[in-house]
Amino acid sequence: MEKGGQLKIISEDQIVDTYLASQNILQNVGVTIPEQIVLKELKAAGCLVQNTRVRIPPHIIEEAVRSAPGRFTLYGRRPNYKVELEGRRVCFQPMIGRLNTLDSKTKGKRRTNLEDVAKMVKVCDALPHYHLLHSGAIMPHIEGIPDEIAHVLGYYTSVKNSSKVIKGTCRGGQKAIDCLSMASIVAGSEEELKKNPGIYTTYNVISPLEHGREMLEGLREYVAYGQPVDITAEPQMGATSPVTLAGTLIQQTAELLSGVVITQVLRQGTPVFIGTCGAALDMRHGTISLGGIEAALLNTAHAQIAQYLQIPSRGTGSNTESKILDFQAGYEKAITLLLPALAGINMIFYPGTLDHAETISIESLVMDHDVCSMVVRALQGISFTEKTTALEIIAKVGPGGHYLKERHTIDFMQSELLTPKIADRRRREDWETAGGKDMAQAAEQEVEKILSEHQVLPLEAKADEELLRVIEKTKKRLSSAG
Repeated sequence: MEKGGQLKIISEDQIVDTYLASQNILQNVGVTIPEQIVLKELKAAGCLVQNTRVRIPPHIIEEAVRSAPGRFTLYGRRPNYKVELEGRRVCFQPMIGRLNTLDSKTKGKRRTNLEDVAKMVKVCDALPHYHLLHSGAIMPHIEGIPDEIAHVLGYYTSVKNSSKVIKGTCRGGQKAIDCLSMASIVAGSEEELKKNPGIYTTYNVISPLEHGREMLEGLREYVAYGQPVDITAEPQMGATSPVTLAGTLIQQTAELLSGVVITQVLRQGTPVFIGTCGAALDMRHGTISLGGIEAALLNTAHAQIAQYLQIPSRGTGSNTESKILDFQAGYEKAITLLLPALAGINMIFYPGTLDHAETISIESLVMDHDVCSMVVRALQGISFTEKTTALEIIAKVGPGGHYLKERHTIDFMQSELLTPKIADRRRREDWETAGGKDMAQAAEQEVEKILSEHQVLPLEAKADEELLRVIEKTKKRLSSAG
């Protein structure tokens, strides 16, 4: 994984001012926390608790920031597969589960089913720049499956089709326990999972300044296991946060810090990301603009704040409000992906999405991976060494020569020049002869190739059996409750 941090849009003074302003909000305005165990722990730690309103003194915030790890590692089930989150290191998390899937044939949307999840996870397993995977476990609904068991079937389907790191849900304590139990089976034991984290979750703060009871119940379970938690705020500028970028950034930072305090009070040293899913509200239509430039700017500034706090960050990128894979999708995805990466967001989420992130496209997963490849090359920058400055070869070739036959070209062309997988660079005549496919059609062909040829590391037979037992146990629990 390459490092960002080349792009900065707010000054050091503005970073400090944002942090101090967010502390002021938490001390004087506070946040709503409707969960009794968490309230009890916060009160014992020195927070002012009045019913469900919690006000957090600055010294508790600062202590929580200090205790949150500046780096942590997540492990896949593939030997030696690990993702290190720290500093300005950038990785990508594609979206797998959304309520809707774009049908490549009809260009319309339909409900996402379990087969869609399996295919999308397998495709992402094959694409090297996708490091952490969203999963079926996080989906509140999978077509054709009762919602109460979607998380276990979604997790099983995901872990069967990828050996990378798979996300679990924290939407409720029991669902969190189920996902953690399954992750423990994959890891080999609870002790092994706690030693080498192999699952993570997203905990969403409700803007403005609220926490949800179900999410808090699930959060407590992940914290108890010491698994990383992605604490993310989703402010909508002009609706659930101030219409200004600075005001939204301050409120968002306060919301995230309240989440950091909760995790560190529950268990000191819990690994966390602090994340943004902030964007502008399009006042004409009442829709969230995740593909807008405001989201990219919020991500860029957020990266700087996270680096100041020395806590790993999560952001969004490759977003679009387009309903199909068209020019709008291309430019919105590219801009919202490049800016956060250059700023050094540690984990960039949402490749594969369309339509306000309400729809997922398996072809977009492949196309967005091409954009990720370009972003990674941009982060690598320009290397100045004795060999890359090429002074000797320039002198050797001299005026009027060419470099095609030179060993220097062969040695460096793969490391210096990016060859995209899907984008077409042929002459028009050659492109037409080859069928004249547009990028979406080329991506569809690549998806078919991956699904037919890519081999996923199989689950161990014993682990597979134990995972199926967890699913059956969950089904029985559903039957007895009904």
